[in-house]
Amino acid sequence: MSDAGQEGEADPLIGKSVGGYQIETILGVGGMGRVYRAVGADGRPVALKLVRSDIAEDSVFRLRFEREARIAQQVKNPHVVPVLDTGEYEGVPYLSQRFVEGGSLEQKLKREGRLDVPTTLHICAQVADGLDALFAVGMVHRDVKPANVLLDTDGTALITDFGLAKDNEGTNLTRPGQALGSMDYMSPEQIRGEEVSAATDVYALGCVLCECLTGAPPFADRQGMRVLWAQLQDEPPDPTAGLDGVAPALGPAILRALKKDRDKRPQSAGEYARLLYEAAGLTPPANSTKG
Repeated sequence: MSDAGQEGEADPLIGKSVGGYQIETILGVGGMGRVYRAVGADGRPVALKLVRSDIAEDSVFRLRFEREARIAQQVKNPHVVPVLDTGEYEGVPYLSQRFVEGGSLEQKLKREGRLDVPTTLHICAQVADGLDALFAVGMVHRDVKPANVLLDTDGTALITDFGLAKDNEGTNLTRPGQALGSMDYMSPEQIRGEEVSAATDVYALGCVLCECLTGAPPFADRQGMRVLWAQLQDEPPDPTAGLDGVAPALGPAILRALKKDRDKRPQSAGEYARLLYEAAGLTPPANSTKG
């Protein structure tokens, strides 16, 4: 979900009421629609997501959007952004979510460039907990990236935007030959159109950690389709190279998530987070890497 910048000034929904929510400003624009900051009848702010009107009648996209709400409503976890309400406005489905005040990890990285190891691992552990909660109800996120990690004002990290999620029962809401995800974070199996698993999200989480520590995802020096080629066959650089005071075991531990063979990766996000804390010689926060 990209920042909307000044687009909100011309957005026709600003100032209008949608499903009982008064829209204040636009937060971002993505492939499926727009997200607004709105206020409910109780005065509390929410993030209100509306599907693009030109795809609202497409049954595949509509099912994906409706499933996103259903997934989130099943999961009760402090690191998964909860869905509060769903509905329809002039033929366009919407959902409201808890508004997370601190913005996204993507925005934080744009401001700060890169993060230190303790902050990076803290975010990893919390996102991992959310991803394990999703997998526990049979879902793989498939689009883990900094834009989909929200940070509350107290530093709590939450995973959001399940529009690309796929359940483990084989439900397919993509079109033939269509690969969903973001190139900088896509696992080899996603690129090849193969079945996904928890290890798929672990791969993406590893890419996010590399970006946190270096300021860029593993293959940011490639352009276009060369990124996908690199994900398929090239070895990523050590994200801890050149960092002072970092345990030598941490770099190889981070890169275990980026193994081309999914069976050689940690098989859950929580396992990955625990591995990283051990490699870094740090004590994980209480309950942040359970699972």
